[in-house]
Amino acid sequence: MTSPQPAVPPAFGEVDFEGEHGLLTVESGPGALCRLTLLARTERGYPRRELATIPAATWRELATAIQRELLRGMDPEEQGPRPPSLRSGENALSPLILRELAVLFWSLMEDGEGTHIEALLAGWRQLAREERWWLYARASSPAQRQGQGWRRALYYALTDPSDTRTAPRLLEIMEAATAQKKSAWQPRPVVSYLAEVRPPRKKRAKPAPKTVSTAAKPEVPPSPPSKAPEPRVRARRTTATAR
Repeated sequence: MTSPQPAVPPAFGEVDFEGEHGLLTVESGPGALCRLTLLARTERGYPRRELATIPAATWRELATAIQRELLRGMDPEEQGPRPPSLRSGENALSPLILRELAVLFWSLMEDGEGTHIEALLAGWRQLAREERWWLYARASSPAQRQGQGWRRALYYALTDPSDTRTAPRLLEIMEAATAQKKSAWQPRPVVSYLAEVRPPRKKRAKPAPKTVSTAAKPEVPPSPPSKAPEPRVRARRTTATAR
């Protein structure tokens, strides 16, 4: 007997279940969540990686506008034979749709009080699909965390006024947010233990070079020549001898 095949969730458009794809799960009940999961394709199977999670109530509030925006950017071949729809439960997504939704979900997760939901949705809708993919590529790194780096920068970028929300402006906001994170930690200077214990040595002053005086020296008169000693004449001592 062959094991039964797992049920395939309904797809939002054309989805290749044999390759990398996404999964949007809308839970029901009190405290329900809406989860966005990436299913990678490896030799060992399809490992799952949860990308983002928002309250299911927030999703239901924005679901109609999100679906309309996604359909507006999809090609007819990408939509499939019939216009797709997102429903409660599990929804299979193509990698491109997954990236677009991840950018919106990450920005909503940064709005802790839920006071900028409409502004974030409006900012996300004003982005082109290529811009959403570009932002996903920078914020999807495993090193990115909620409240830091590119995830936090998405919140500022999408709440920026619409008249200044352009591609160069987005890049400027992203770089400013990441630079602020880096400047929060400054490395301490390395101080040698000997430098703290030993007092600094004083440098000895070098002696000034001797200057040769060019003034004329006084002439010394030559000493008179010494006289040669006179020879001493020894007188012969004569003695008279009596013979």
